[in-house]
Amino acid sequence: MPDKKETHNIRESFNFAIEGVVEAIKTEKHMRFHVWATFMVIILSFMYGVTKYELIILTITISLVWITELINTAVENSIDIVCKSYHPLAKNAKDMAAGAVLVAAVNSLIVGYVIFDEKLDIIFRQTFEFLRSSHKHVFSIILTVVAVAVIWMKSCYKKGTPLKGGMVSGHSALAASIWVNVVFITENIKVFFLSFFLVLMVMQSRIEGKIHTPLETLYGALLGGGLTYFLLVTLKM
Repeated sequence: MPDKKETHNIRESFNFAIEGVVEAIKTEKHMRFHVWATFMVIILSFMYGVTKYELIILTITISLVWITELINTAVENSIDIVCKSYHPLAKNAKDMAAGAVLVAAVNSLIVGYVIFDEKLDIIFRQTFEFLRSSHKHVFSIILTVVAVAVIWMKSCYKKGTPLKGGMVSGHSALAASIWVNVVFITENIKVFFLSFFLVLMVMQSRIEGKIHTPLETLYGALLGGGLTYFLLVTLKM
């Protein structure tokens, strides 16, 4: 039977070890990323039903990444304490420790790809089939993508606000997106021209209101219509 002092030392050792891991997570952004990635892998493992042996491989791989990152952090902190100024050997030691993390990370990517590749492929196929069978979901997703693209373009040019003015015209982009969607749904030449006329009216109203220049409205329509067409063709609607 171990005496109380020995039991106390074992408990302290565990406490110190846990504190070390917690401190690394609190202070190192890479460790926080590893925590997030670990949770994602655990969720994917339960969702896709990995085998017992695959789970063992994933556990070893994740542990290897954590171990190398903890050692890398310990090496960096130790060198920072000892070396108050630049030293080439100190740099080499840090680089080697970081290299160990890189090797473990690349290994984890390969393992993840091998284990989840076929499983993810099945999920993506099922998702695309679901989208193809229900155009209303695709319609909502495409409009959201177009809106995000417009806001991103406006932020790049730093002109106007996300909802008014600037490059490109959001109203023209959404109008053109709806036009392409309607044409894909109906496949009717009359609807094609009537809905296109509405797009022109939207563009004209933005120009007349001096909210956008003709070029901004044209670019908006091209962005919305082109992006929508690309997404619909990709999904083979």
